[in-house]
Amino acid sequence: MSLPPASVRILRRLAQRADAMERSWSIAGTRTEIVTERRFLFFFTASSMAISTLDDAAAALGLPTGLIAAWRRALPGADAIGLAVRDDLASVRLYTQYWDAVANRVRGGNREPALLYAGFKTLPDDTARADSYICLPAAPRDIFMPDIRTAMAHLGVDPTAGDACFAPLSADSCIYTRTEGDGRESWLATVRRAQLPHSDVAKALAPVSRLPCGTEILEAAAQRDMVHIAGGHDGTKGRFTSLYFAADPADLETFMTRP
Repeated sequence: MSLPPASVRILRRLAQRADAMERSWSIAGTRTEIVTERRFLFFFTASSMAISTLDDAAAALGLPTGLIAAWRRALPGADAIGLAVRDDLASVRLYTQYWDAVANRVRGGNREPALLYAGFKTLPDDTARADSYICLPAAPRDIFMPDIRTAMAHLGVDPTAGDACFAPLSADSCIYTRTEGDGRESWLATVRRAQLPHSDVAKALAPVSRLPCGTEILEAAAQRDMVHIAGGHDGTKGRFTSLYFAADPADLETFMTRP
């Protein structure tokens, strides 16, 4: 797959300026008919310069002005922002994060669900969607593990290997959100804090090798920290599981050039 040269330049500039990056794969469908989406995310501490950088990049990559305006309206209170693209640029996404606000609420004794992320997305079917990721602070294992087990089963992961991989997760090390959005029922668990051993993640995900992009996913699992796992049901693509790993500029080059 070859991206337009102008888009390649934009993504490389983002990689040079980003505070962090992630690669992700979203695997949708049944075991007999699987589709894998490849994505790359650039993450910035919120600042006027970062906002301008992402605004310009999103516009140049084709995100509608109305969606960019909605993202800008969500910026007050955000401590971090992000931009993600699918490998064919059929989907471009802007994000906001409100970690500081949620953490301050929890420190003050308020553990009620609260907005942690907001996403403003164009989708491959030419529609747009705004998602609110609602954090359940200090969610216990009996809240998040059933969803993780379902996601692993969707990938054909052995339950014993999956449980062993995610055994380090706790209410303190797993940040769990549920997503509110039209036509979508989903969740996202941020697992970076648990520092899951690469070997355990790669072992658990071994069955993914048979899926589209499976080799790439296992390479990332063996070499990079797992950042998030997500899953649920989408009205367009059906059941899905998404896997996210830390990335660097070299991973961006692979993302842009490997089919």
